[in-house]
Formats: sequence, C-alpha cells, structure tokens
Amino acid sequence: MHGGVHKVKKTRHLAIVITAVAIVLGIGAVSAYATLGNDATPPVTTSDAVATYWNGAVVNLTATDADGVAYIYHRLDKGVPRLYTVPAGGAGTATTSAPADRDRPLSAGTHTITFWAQDVNGNVETQHTVTVTVKSDTSAPVTTATGAVNGAWYRQTVAVHLAAADDAAGSGVAMISWALDGAAPTIVPGAAADAGLTVDASTVNGAHTLAFQAVDVAQNAEAPQTLTIKIDTVRPTTQAPYATTVARGRTAALKYKAADAAPNSGKATVVIKIKNHAGKVVKSLNVGKVAVNVLRTKKFTCTLARGTYRFSVFATDAAGNTQVRAASNKLVVK
Repeated sequence: MHGGVHKVKKTRHLAIVITAVAIVLGIGAVSAYATLGNDATPPVTTSDAVATYWNGAVVNLTATDADGVAYIYHRLDKGVPRLYTVPAGGAGTATTSAPADRDRPLSAGTHTITFWAQDVNGNVETQHTVTVTVKSDTSAPVTTATGAVNGAWYRQTVAVHLAAADDAAGSGVAMISWALDGAAPTIVPGAAADAGLTVDASTVNGAHTLAFQAVDVAQNAEAPQTLTIKIDTVRPTTQAPYATTVARGRTAALKYKAADAAPNSGKATVVIKIKNHAGKVVKSLNVGKVAVNVLRTKKFTCTLARGTYRFSVFATDAAGNTQVRAASNKLVVK
C-alpha cells in the first residue's frame, strides 16, 4: 500500500495439514507390528478446525502415540480416504489439500472431514468428524474518514477518526492500517476496526498526508486511500500604505494588502471598514477572497458626506486565522 500501509495475501484452497508426533520409533510395514510388544492403545488425532472459513481454509491434523504413528487417514465429504504415511521413526509432518492438489479446488459450501490414525503396532483410532463451512467474500471493506476535509486548512489540532464497514453478507472488517506522512503503519485489529489519530497543530504547520486502508476477515484489501490535512497557525497581517482623497460621488480607490507567511492557502478573505471621526462604522466593503502578499486596490463609488474618515483592513486566512492588527489609513471626502 502507498505510504507503507499493510498488504495481505489471499488464500484460496482448503488444505489439511497433518502432524504426527511420536516418541520411540515407527516402521514402514504393518508386517513388523508383531515384534513391538504389547501396545494396545491407539493413537489420538486432533484438529484445529473452526466452523466457518472465508475463501479457503487450512485444517491441521495432529496425531500422537507413545510408540509411534504409522499412518494418518482423512476423507473429505464422501470421497475416497487419503493416506499419509509417517516417515520411518514414527514422526512426521505433511501438508496436502482436500481435495488433493490434482483435484478441483474446494467449492463454497458445507463440508465434512473425517480423520483417524494408526500406530506402528497396528492399533487403529476411532474415526473423528468435523464439519466446516466455506463462504465466499470477494468484496473489500470501505473506510470512511471523519474529522477533517481532504485538502482543507486548519489552525487547531485535528483528530481524524477512521471507521471501516464490510458488506452485510461479508466476512467483516479484520483491521485498519494507517500511516501519517510516510511513517511506519499503525495497525488496529478487531471487528470494530476503528482508529483515531491526531495531527498536532502546535508543532506541525504545513500539509500532511494520511494513508489508510482496511482488510476484511476474508483478506480482501481495500484500495489505499489518502487524506491531506493542512495546518496553518500563523496569523496574517494587513497593510493600508496610502491615504486616499476622493470627491463625493466619485470613485474612491483604497490600497491594501493581506500578507501571510508560508505555509498558507495563498488566499485570504478581506473586509474593509470605514469609520467616521466618532469611530462608528459607516460603510463595510466585503472584498472576498483575494491573493495574499499582493498590493491590491478596492474601488467603490463614494457617497459618504464630506469629511475625514479612516478605513481599516481586516483579513482571515483559509485556516481561520485573523490578522494580528487591522491596518488603517485616512480617507478624505471632499
């Protein structure tokens, strides 16, 4: 996955793994059983089968015997029993598939596995049966990120919450994997598969990339997703470098600038307020979003009464930071 997010490999076949554990020895032929004494205890075989598998399964069979295991048998559904011969010495491990590799892959549905073992003295174990169900799930889960808008600017610490969901008939979410700015991925396991992470605004101005994906129990992996979070805690400044004189009824031109240090969005929302000698706002000019760090001109038809006024420049950047101090200058109406 992009950004270091965990990847998984799918398993598609049901297999039976047979482990034979012995203490003394084993032989390769039943004809030699009579020479090994008075053992009348059959071996014991166990399995680690669970009720439900998704898109394949592995069932482990383990047989043990004090004198040694000679054979382990298993049968899938009503098929022909398969024989595993334990190597000389009475111990061994084998991996096969059920049905065998040369047969068709196991189809979805409910299957019965019957198994038993025979020791080196000819004692045969009573047969055991387990039932397993194989289900199909080929749809990946989907992760939703809340708490931040992709590409938006923030001036405070951002807490992002990740929550993944699988299809109603699917296998369920197994985990979410996420990584911030290319760091080692954090894996959150469990069916709930929720994860919370924080982008600390006190130390990390600038753009940050969150990469994440979810994986379900059937090992279907979501396509990697990314979320860009931008942090800007620096307040802009405003400038009103020139006084302006205008005849009443004519067009006034107010010079101003909204300055903002990087990192920033490149724009700020500007409002110019004109106050009379008593400090009362008599006119507001909503300039809107304009490019920062550029000297600009706001024109308007001046209908104010003759006299002396002051205009002040206010700015708010994309992260919501407001100017440190509103710059102002004189406006004379003749």
